[in-house]
Amino acid sequence: MEYPAHFNEAHLPTPLIPVRHFFKKINKYEIYLKRDDFTGVELSGNKVRKLDFLMKEAWEKGARHIITCGGIQSNHCRATAFYATKLGMKTTLVLRGEMPRNMTGNLLLNRLLGVDIKLVTKEEYKRVGEIMESIAAQLPEPAYVIPEGGSNEVGAWGYIRAFKEIMEQDSSVDTIVSASGSGGTHAGLLLGKLLSDSPVQILSVNVCDDEAYFVKKIDSIMQRFCSRYNYSLLWERKDIRILDGFVGSGYAQIGRKEATFIKRFAHSEGIVLDPVYTAKAMLGFEYNLKNGTIPGKKIAFIHTGGIYGTFAFSEMF
Repeated sequence: MEYPAHFNEAHLPTPLIPVRHFFKKINKYEIYLKRDDFTGVELSGNKVRKLDFLMKEAWEKGARHIITCGGIQSNHCRATAFYATKLGMKTTLVLRGEMPRNMTGNLLLNRLLGVDIKLVTKEEYKRVGEIMESIAAQLPEPAYVIPEGGSNEVGAWGYIRAFKEIMEQDSSVDTIVSASGSGGTHAGLLLGKLLSDSPVQILSVNVCDDEAYFVKKIDSIMQRFCSRYNYSLLWERKDIRILDGFVGSGYAQIGRKEATFIKRFAHSEGIVLDPVYTAKAMLGFEYNLKNGTIPGKKIAFIHTGGIYGTFAFSEMF
C-alpha cells in the first residue's frame, strides 16, 4: 500500500500488550490493548496518527497557521497545537465551553504554548466549520482548517496505517475495538480492513451522539476517501458496527459509574483510561464481552490516549 506524503512525528509502532487481570473472569476471549496513548508525550493519543498526514498536506499547501476545534479539554486540539508549534506554525483553537476558574489538563497545556483560543457556546459550535473558515479568511498568513478530531479522508490514512501495524504485530487478531468521538478512527480502521481484504471485524463504542449518527458520519468519510484517492471499495452501512448505549450524561461528562470504572481498571492493570473516550468505550466493551456479543476470540482494544484530560475531572476521584 502506498501512503500519501506524511510526517512521522507519531512514535510508531505503539505496543500491543495483553490485558492480564481485568478480564480474567471472561475466559472466552484474549484481550489486548493497543497503546496509542504512547504516540508521544505532548503529542500523545490517536490524533497524532491522523495529524502526520493532515499536517503534511497543510505544509505542502503553504499553510503556516492551523485552525481546528473541539471541546474545552480536547486531546485533538492539544496534539494539534503542539504539532504545529514543532513545525513553526501558529495555531488557533475554537473550543466549545467556558473558561474554568482553574486551568488544568489539555487547556493548561494549550495556554502554556500561548496559542490563540476562541471560546464558543454549544449552540455556536453547531456551525464551527463556518466559524473556522471565517477566522482563516481574516488571517494575514495562509491557513489550513482541520475538522474536529482530524476526522476526514486525509486523516483516515492514520488508521489505515494503524490497521496494517496491528496485523503486522499479531496477524491472529480477529477483532479491533475503539472509541468513536468524531468517526475518523473507525473509518480508517474499516478502510484498512477493506484495502487489505481482511476478515478482521471492526467495532467502536460511541461516546457522543448515537449509532445512526456515526454510521452516517463514518460512511461519509469513507465515501470521500474513495472519491479523492480513486479506490473502488465495497461496503454497506450495516458493515459499520457501533456499540451504542454508553454515552452516559453526554460528551465529556462522566458520573460515578465511569469514575469507578476508571479506578477499577487502574487498580487492576496500572493503566489510566481517560474519562471522555476510553473509559466509556471500555465500559461498553466489557458489557458486550460479558454478554458474548463481541465477535472473534483475540481482540485488540485501542487505547486512544487522553491522560491529560483526566486532571480536569479530579473531583470525581
